[in-house]
Amino acid sequence: MIPERLRATDASVSGSPIWLWLDPTSRCNLACRLCYTKQSHGKEDMAPEDLRRMLTDLRDSRSVDVQSIHLNWRGEPLMNPRFAELLATVADVMPEVALQWHTNGIMLTEKRVREILAVQFPHKIFVSLDGGNAYSHDLNRGPGSFQKTLRGLETLLDAAERTRPDLTIGVYQIDLDEPLEDYDPQFLKLLARVHQHEKVKPLLPGGAEQAVDRVESLQDDGTLDRMLSEVVLPHLPVPQLPCFWAGHVFCVGPTGEVAVCVISHGKAGVIGNLLTDGVDRVLAGALAFRCRLADHGRASVGHCKNCRKPAGRIFPQHMQRRQAAA
Repeated sequence: MIPERLRATDASVSGSPIWLWLDPTSRCNLACRLCYTKQSHGKEDMAPEDLRRMLTDLRDSRSVDVQSIHLNWRGEPLMNPRFAELLATVADVMPEVALQWHTNGIMLTEKRVREILAVQFPHKIFVSLDGGNAYSHDLNRGPGSFQKTLRGLETLLDAAERTRPDLTIGVYQIDLDEPLEDYDPQFLKLLARVHQHEKVKPLLPGGAEQAVDRVESLQDDGTLDRMLSEVVLPHLPVPQLPCFWAGHVFCVGPTGEVAVCVISHGKAGVIGNLLTDGVDRVLAGALAFRCRLADHGRASVGHCKNCRKPAGRIFPQHMQRRQAAA
């Protein structure tokens, strides 16, 4: 049972709001320099039968109310050869919950795209890129990766436009502050075809976002390497209250282990295992984690004491699924 002090305070809510980040695999086919999850990359794939068991337990629990699902976290989801089965499992068990997933696009071959589009489930697919051209993208993700990603995005768009108008295809772009005139012309053409374009600043290992003054400086003076170092962080204050995600997000690895945050690495951020502990015990660990932060500040929690993620709590606009169902 969840202690009364840790329960959701809104009497109209059936359970604590939870955002799910599911890790189809901890493997990745790239070694990006600007990657906040590479410390926990591994060799594990999630099995569809394990995913079904976890989602069924979450769906049937009165303690939680799943708001949305990200079918990706640390690795490249398409590295799991059974990814389409995972997608179909979500569609079968939680069809009413909004789903999205992100891919670097390199593995979006015609065969893989057919497998994905065969799962009749409306959701969002984001292809991620860095900057707006081959120079900036390949500087982070490796030579030749930009063109491979554009090819995958085009393959996905061509197939979805023919057969799956219910899908939302988007681009998730790391903003490296390039002027529009420096963008690759082919990239601009593909941007004009997508339904959604998200542009965000790079995320540092310590949870802060980093603006970039000049893309050229990333290679010429070592700016990229300094962005990845804790050296740039001391001048940024550490908030004392919990971030939005603490206690509200389940980051679920391929073997069921649940981390408290998308930038958690190692055992310190693990709050339980959905396959061995059950939903209530994992939720109790998550909410107790948030209570410690709220009562004693981040300095008292070793896992969070240097994290610069902004403080935040749930506001009504975050409860999208409940509003849509109302």
